Amino acid sequence: MKLIVIADDFTGANDTGVQLAKKGAKTEVMLTQRQKPSRHADVLVVNTESRAVTPGEAAQAVTEALRQWCQPGQEAPLVYKKIDSTFRGNVGAEVEAAMLATGKTLALIAGAIPGAGRTTERGECLVHQVPLLETEFASDPRTPIVSSRISTLIARQSAVQVCEIDLSRVRSGELASALEQLAGQGKTMVVVDAVTENDLEIIASAAMAMSPPPLLVGAAGLANALPVSAFLSERQALPVLVVAGSMSEATRRQVEQARRSRRGDIVDIDVALLLTSRAEQHRQNIIAQACEILEQGRHCILRTSREAEDRFQIEALCRQYALTRQQVGERISQQLGQLTLAITGQASIGGLFLTGGDIAIAVANALGAEGYRIESEVAPCIPCGTFINSEIDDLPVITKAGGFGTESTLCDALYFIEEMYSDH
Repeated sequence: MKLIVIADDFTGANDTGVQLAKKGAKTEVMLTQRQKPSRHADVLVVNTESRAVTPGEAAQAVTEALRQWCQPGQEAPLVYKKIDSTFRGNVGAEVEAAMLATGKTLALIAGAIPGAGRTTERGECLVHQVPLLETEFASDPRTPIVSSRISTLIARQSAVQVCEIDLSRVRSGELASALEQLAGQGKTMVVVDAVTENDLEIIASAAMAMSPPPLLVGAAGLANALPVSAFLSERQALPVLVVAGSMSEATRRQVEQARRSRRGDIVDIDVALLLTSRAEQHRQNIIAQACEILEQGRHCILRTSREAEDRFQIEALCRQYALTRQQVGERISQQLGQLTLAITGQASIGGLFLTGGDIAIAVANALGAEGYRIESEVAPCIPCGTFINSEIDDLPVITKAGGFGTESTLCDALYFIEEMYSDH
């Protein structure tokens, strides 16, 4: 995750988050601080729901929201403190709390949304060119406004010094140097004028040119002006985990074709060992091998059958352990599901390819999936979709009946997922 947005109400969280989502960022809005974001989010938006509480309560909410992301010794994401464009609520208290939590000495405040008629000139907030104090927002029943001057509103809740940068300075080409100078003068909040979208782009560019960047404070306008590099990492193709649990001839040929084509590395699973007292050691060996392959960026194929004769081993296992074929199949499928869960929890993957109906449902259950959302077709009768609310979020999952497909089907499926990444 590259960017965390702290908003003081739900609609504000959404209108800022959408500015980033529309540019390709996977943006997740948390309704409470206790929610767990997905591992693949680019942007996390946390709603503290603190606009109408006391300044002290608002500051505490911001501190708690940032605590886990700003721990000593860990690389913190870029922080964006979302505020109301008409400066209602606890702006001063929340910005100061965010500065303390992030260790930032400079907070850059640009609350303008030119497209919505909200601008900043000479340090004042205007709504369609009308000073804020003369608009209906001044008499807001929950969070009334007492001044049009932003520094005055902030000073009511914070003792941190507030400076202003006027429009001429923003457009002079010297904004970056002005911000660098302020950053060296101790803890400071700086209110920056902006009347047009271009002004906000200048401000965002100057802020992101600083090392480290300041605390960003704004509404949807500044968020929309941020360069993509501020919140979106370059997409990298991640390897696919293949769980080839079917003992069909078609699946064996597909795996062999992938091996010959060097499209993936194979980890062989001894299904007999999975039913013995040595099962745990065998599982750990499989997990270690698979994770090593995946971390090298190679597709990994878990294979349960190398030879046609392997299917006849099942009958022997039934006799040895006094189990029915169904019971043996269920135990093996459950083991493969747990193996998949363990591997995906330790290694980064770009998707799953599951062959064999029993295997696919066992993996879905192990990953906590509540359903399967079909999105496309890789080949006739071979869908690609995502598991709903699973441990792997919305990564692509291709399922295939054991006997379906040609020899090239597995290779084609791997290429299909690779292309999904290149499209980004």
